[in-house]
Amino acid sequence: MRRSISETEHSESDLSSGATTESNSSDCEQEEDRHHSSRTTLLDPSARRDNVMLPRPWASSGGWMCFLVPLALASRFLNAPPCKEQVHLHLMLTVTAAGMCVETLCFFVYFFADTSILAKCIISLLPGTFTTLGFGLCLGTSWLFAVVAGFLMMAGYQHFYVCMMRGFSRCFTYGEASILFQGLMLFVVSVIYRLYDLCSTDAKTLGDFDRLNLIMLNALTWLLILCLLVIMVPRMRGPIPFYLLLGLLIVAVTCAPVCSPLPIVALLQFIFRDPKRLQIIGFYLVLVVLTGATVTWQLRHSVQANTRVRKIFHLLIVLVFVPGVLFQCALLYLATGIALAAFVVLELVRLLEIPPFSERLTEAFHSFRDEKDAGALALTPFCLLIGCSMPLWLTPCPCSGNDTLLLLSGILAVGVGDTAASVVGSKLGRNMWGNSSRSLEGTIAFVVSILLSVWLLEATGLLAMTQAKWFATIFAAINSALVEAFTDQVDNLVLPLVFYILVGLA
Repeated sequence: MRRSISETEHSESDLSSGATTESNSSDCEQEEDRHHSSRTTLLDPSARRDNVMLPRPWASSGGWMCFLVPLALASRFLNAPPCKEQVHLHLMLTVTAAGMCVETLCFFVYFFADTSILAKCIISLLPGTFTTLGFGLCLGTSWLFAVVAGFLMMAGYQHFYVCMMRGFSRCFTYGEASILFQGLMLFVVSVIYRLYDLCSTDAKTLGDFDRLNLIMLNALTWLLILCLLVIMVPRMRGPIPFYLLLGLLIVAVTCAPVCSPLPIVALLQFIFRDPKRLQIIGFYLVLVVLTGATVTWQLRHSVQANTRVRKIFHLLIVLVFVPGVLFQCALLYLATGIALAAFVVLELVRLLEIPPFSERLTEAFHSFRDEKDAGALALTPFCLLIGCSMPLWLTPCPCSGNDTLLLLSGILAVGVGDTAASVVGSKLGRNMWGNSSRSLEGTIAFVVSILLSVWLLEATGLLAMTQAKWFATIFAAINSALVEAFTDQVDNLVLPLVFYILVGLA
């Protein structure tokens, strides 16, 4: 990754000190100016080029987090391999994620270590070379494809990482950014792979899940194109062009011939084929209404939501994911894509100040943000959804029925464990961990709540557990609790991956 010397010095200072030079007592006017400046940087490409990379203040670099996604993908090969039709794609994603991990490590070495010019040249070539060898040796591709794909992917990740760290100033630590941008690059690779696969497959022979997966990938791809247009073309940021683009997005998602029948027909057939799906959808709509009521109540009664109020959303997402994973996995998989798309659109409306919803969304953001929402981007709600959904997205053939405990990793770690730790720790916490604001009582509540939830699911016959799975669950709960107690990264993003990796050992 390449930057100017001034950028390197600035980022080195931020990385080593955790941006401790930022004052915690800055007044409201300075805070508003900072968020306005961040929005301006996002919308103005010239400002983004001249701006340095500023990570999220009051946090460490989080460089260790770049290992989590490749480890999560690789863990599926430890015991039972992925389903046969997904082995090649999953192996490609694993090699790509490992290459991006190496790229992130080389970024730190290149800019924050005192090395010679020759060493820096070698470091610059290392990620592409690593990925090339992975494609050639592990996937058996031609060496020409391995070289071109390996270096292009790493160059794309490098460029995107730097641009987003500049554009979303103070929104992420380096480690948080590595997870999010690795995920986005893996999504692009998956889309390209599946489009190529679709050209050689009869769309009429696809099963329900494969068809829904294609529809979701198509929708998120068009949404990514919309985001790029809004960022790169200033004329698209006005209300009329934006809503026109949004209308075209809806048409493309529902009518693009990516499957047979058309997506809108396939979705309606899928929904109305099973009465239980209609019941789950009705339940989800009730939860959406409750979420809206919670936000409205908070905006009317106080300015800033406390931790216990924010944990209500953790409980609501538990109510979304647990019935979905246990009874309607394919529907939940589709719902996670719809929810992510809705989050992105609402965030664009807020950042671009598109009437008539932007003011209300901005009020909600300021009311519910916590200390980790230091930039213009609403990071915490995105990470809550992404963290709970990642087990579904990372697991090949997630709805095969063999990986229920894995699919619940995000919910158990964030929705159950983190919520219990927060509530118990804030109420009963007396014995604090050293160098941490978390309490021993909260950590114990984290572990006990997860184990109790798994036991209840097993006792009711909803979850099949073996001795190995119990051992892995206990091990994962304890280690995730310790990570939650000591990390200053966004735990909604970290804990699901840590739990997923450790449970995957079983």
